[in-house]
Amino acid sequence: MQTETGAKGRLNWLLRMAPEVERAEERDFGAERIRHLRHAIIVGLIVYNIYNLTSLHLMADIQPFTVAMRLFVLVPGSLAIFYLVPRVPPALRELLLLGGMFVASLLPLYLLYISQSAYATYTLGELPLVLLFGNMLLVLRFRLALIFTAVTCLTALFVIHAKPGLDENLIFPLTVQVVTGLFFTLYGNWHVERQRCLTYLARYDAQNRADIAERRGDQLRDLTLTDMLTGIANRRHLDETLHAWLESRSDVLLLMVDVDHFKAFNDCFGHVAGDDCLRRIASTLSTFASRHEGFAARYGGEEFTLLFAVDSDTGGAFLADRLVRAVRELSIPHPARADGLSHVTVSVGYAGTGEGGVRGARDLVTRADLALYEAKSAGRNRSKAG
Repeated sequence: MQTETGAKGRLNWLLRMAPEVERAEERDFGAERIRHLRHAIIVGLIVYNIYNLTSLHLMADIQPFTVAMRLFVLVPGSLAIFYLVPRVPPALRELLLLGGMFVASLLPLYLLYISQSAYATYTLGELPLVLLFGNMLLVLRFRLALIFTAVTCLTALFVIHAKPGLDENLIFPLTVQVVTGLFFTLYGNWHVERQRCLTYLARYDAQNRADIAERRGDQLRDLTLTDMLTGIANRRHLDETLHAWLESRSDVLLLMVDVDHFKAFNDCFGHVAGDDCLRRIASTLSTFASRHEGFAARYGGEEFTLLFAVDSDTGGAFLADRLVRAVRELSIPHPARADGLSHVTVSVGYAGTGEGGVRGARDLVTRADLALYEAKSAGRNRSKAG
């Protein structure tokens, strides 16, 4: 858009942008445009038929014919368009409006051409008003307004130059009046369409910027709630979720999970392998939690925390034991263990709110942590209730 210069460039830009703007406008304001068009059609009909009174004086020789044409051709056609406007697709609706405006503009020119009245030329004053109605009140789409105005202008020039008996001294003034009048209505339509296009672009740009800002905000929020090493929820996310669950759920089960002999694993394989081990375990815990409609987070170091909305008495032992087995079945080698096992395992301590249980987050974590200590003291690779 910025590389286009001059009137031709601005016109080309408008013709390219107008269809996209029309689609956006139809999507957002289609019902409002339909209401506007129907109101405008009724107003236009009333004003247009007032000219039946002027034809009594300016076209007395064909006055009955002019009234008949307006009442029995233009009025039924306009009412048909009024009925169809909300019932046809947008593209067909605009073409119907264009057809109606052709009838409204070409009919007076035809009546002028066939009238033999000396005053018939004065009816040309109606023509700019018809163009004003189509281009500025109905706001025909610019490409259609361009066709409408061009055809009407050429027809008017033909009538002026070909009408028998027209005073030659009137030909040039009438030509100037018609051309300038029609040009101004087309310019007004172009200006309205241009403003609509610019408004659309500004609105689209603002919406696009808002969407980008929202996505970046979501990304930043995700980063603040995600553990960078394992990709699952971090301690902050855990704290927020735990408080929310304690306020909204009657039963909350909390599992504290610790990787057994993890320091020895790091000493044997190095920290890179240790990080890979934590990622594999975190992925297993996250999948396990999702399968049972729970929540998994890294508590810190080699410790993880899982939450479930179940009673600890009925679901605690089941979930904790299944979790210990799920990690054991990963079969991650750990030859540096001193307890005779050769694979990575975890110990789990769990505690729940239950009937008469604690409702404070800190107390719940403390109870699960003490249970975890008991599981480790009892030989690891197992779970204990708190």
